[in-house]
Amino acid sequence: MPESIEQRKRRRKRDAVRGVVFFALLQLCCAIAFGALCCIPELPHWAVVLFGVLAVLSLALVIPAVLVLKSRFREIEGGELDAAAKY
Repeated sequence: MPESIEQRKRRRKRDAVRGVVFFALLQLCCAIAFGALCCIPELPHWAVVLFGVLAVLSLALVIPAVLVLKSRFREIEGGELDAAAKY
């Protein structure tokens, strides 16, 4: 039996959320790794600053991902993919 439009929308939303959650977890792992590198004793100050900035930037990338997710939800609700699939 073919999938209904509502089921397809739910599946696409679920897949979009999974992608953003996976990305956020990956960025969190990177931030933790960079934060751990900051704690190395006798590390030059410039390296501590570099790893700190990289940790913050890794976490900051989650914000645009959430904004893109909101945009993706609007696309899914608007039926743009379904309309494009007809052509």
